[in-house]
Amino acid sequence: MKKSNQAKASKHENGVDYISNMPDPILQLILQGLPTTEEVVRTSVLSTRWRYLWTSIPYFPSLDLDCYRTALTPSLKFPKKKFKDFVTWCLANRTVDLDSLRLCCASYYRYSTVNGWIKEAVNRNAKSLDLKFDHKSECFSDFDFPEWLVTCDTLEVLRLNLYCRAPLNLARCTELRFRALRVLELNNVYCRNINAIELFLRMSPLLEELTLIHCWLRVSGRDRILSPKLKTLIIRNWKKIISGEGFWRGVSVSCPELMSFEFNCAFEREVLIIENINSLKKAVILPNNKMQRMISYDMGDEICKVLAKISHVESLSVNLYFIQCIDAARDWRGYFPASFLNLKTLEVTTTIDAFTMNVIIRILRCSIWSLSIWSFKRNI
Repeated sequence: MKKSNQAKASKHENGVDYISNMPDPILQLILQGLPTTEEVVRTSVLSTRWRYLWTSIPYFPSLDLDCYRTALTPSLKFPKKKFKDFVTWCLANRTVDLDSLRLCCASYYRYSTVNGWIKEAVNRNAKSLDLKFDHKSECFSDFDFPEWLVTCDTLEVLRLNLYCRAPLNLARCTELRFRALRVLELNNVYCRNINAIELFLRMSPLLEELTLIHCWLRVSGRDRILSPKLKTLIIRNWKKIISGEGFWRGVSVSCPELMSFEFNCAFEREVLIIENINSLKKAVILPNNKMQRMISYDMGDEICKVLAKISHVESLSVNLYFIQCIDAARDWRGYFPASFLNLKTLEVTTTIDAFTMNVIIRILRCSIWSLSIWSFKRNI
């Protein structure tokens, strides 16, 4: 009892709350040390002095609002009404610009509710939006991409995850242009529009980084990634490739400023056509056999052609299937690169056996003067 009285006296000596009476910069520094948005916001219940203090933190990087993380049990979601009130309240202060918003609200709410929150963030000049949501009781209805999101002057980063259940519709925005967007990530997005990636690239003249993960892309012919400023391109979508008419059947890449390229997809004939990536420094090519296609001479020739187009890179990562295809090539001497003059790092995820070593030795012989690091990863 004596100890608790001493603690109480140190906090409110003579009825004075010394912590709350500290200058704003010191209190803001305390809040910056808290690990999550939820913990920072909880300080608002301490007193009226603290109620909106967290919203004025000059270097507070983001609002990170996750309906799973805010629950007491990680596997459970936060109560629907409480989470809605919490998000609305966090976005209420319009006097302070918002650097970034990460919002994960699962399938709690209708589009109208989520759109309202996104618009609040845009109205506060958000630079980065990371949005993960599904729509409640509107199964397979389109998510119409908002026009005001495209015309936002400050938006530089957009990451969108729609769980592949809500078709993304760009019909209202095809003639508009993002004014500052440099990073775009589409994760589990089903694009309603034909050639949606080409539309996004046309709408994003400043885009430098594009990531496509498990997306359904409808195309007429081959999807073309043509961008004069793109520096990073990541494509991981083998789980959602459908060979039926009208769906994604391959991609051609022509990006003269591209420096990093990752391709992790089911591989088939002419699925990847490389036209112009002369600035490329790092390539991660991880084709897979998820479509249960047999390794063939033709597939080997295709892989060799791809390797020839990226033979100028400094860092190369490949996998077992890549090696198997090269070993099966009909005319590997005709397609295999004559040299890897710039190669400094080679990473191979594979087993160790005779045909694997044959291909690796070919690569090493072509890059012996420049290669400084090479490693194996065990294939599991």
